[in-house]
Amino acid sequence: MTHATHRSTPWLASWMAALALACAADAVRAASLAPLKLSTHELPPYSTQGRGRPSGLAVDVVVCAAKRLPLGLELEFVPWARAQKHAQEGQSDGFFAASQSAERDAYATRSVTIAPQEWRWYALRSRPWQPSHPEFKAQARVSSFLGANMQTWLKEQGYRVQSPPTQSTALLNMLMAGRLDAILANHLVMDQLLAAHPRKGEVVSHLALDKPLSVYLVGPEEPPPSPLFHRRGIALTGAIPMA
Repeated sequence: MTHATHRSTPWLASWMAALALACAADAVRAASLAPLKLSTHELPPYSTQGRGRPSGLAVDVVVCAAKRLPLGLELEFVPWARAQKHAQEGQSDGFFAASQSAERDAYATRSVTIAPQEWRWYALRSRPWQPSHPEFKAQARVSSFLGANMQTWLKEQGYRVQSPPTQSTALLNMLMAGRLDAILANHLVMDQLLAAHPRKGEVVSHLALDKPLSVYLVGPEEPPPSPLFHRRGIALTGAIPMA
């Protein structure tokens, strides 16, 4: 019986050798890079340290993306306003999970969506000022939490914005205590808090805007030919392409 012999063409062998060398060089460069440091905050179900390690819808996506490269990942949990300030001041390489805003776009680069988010109004059924009321914007006392894109939007749109708390839990408590007529909140966060609240049946919600969440990376407008920024981008774009 005659056995056919398959020979590799010269160009294929050369291409495979070049690929192997490139991959080896990439691994060496990546191993020398400092870990990517990202700032986030305690915001279940997106990001939490509640079980002794970072987890959540947004955290899991970022961790998975970073693992696709031999690149270390360091996460810091701080209040949300501080998380953004750390990125602006160069204390971290970026922050998540954040919705798009012109202010953030001015100093950072946004990835595509890593988690869904709806901005929803939450109000007590018994309150006279509901989001559908024609005088709602002018009369209702509203707020979000400190550092949230929602709080900036409320002010820009001319709502009667009250002083914001630092967390969504306190925001819900303000609503339940009658200190606010309505609150603007992330739907997954607030729905989770309401699910465990004894007065959840008293609250109604209305969709305001669809505002998906992304990672914001700080860096130069045009990435330099250094593998550092390039690889940091890929760590969030190989699995999460930049928008």
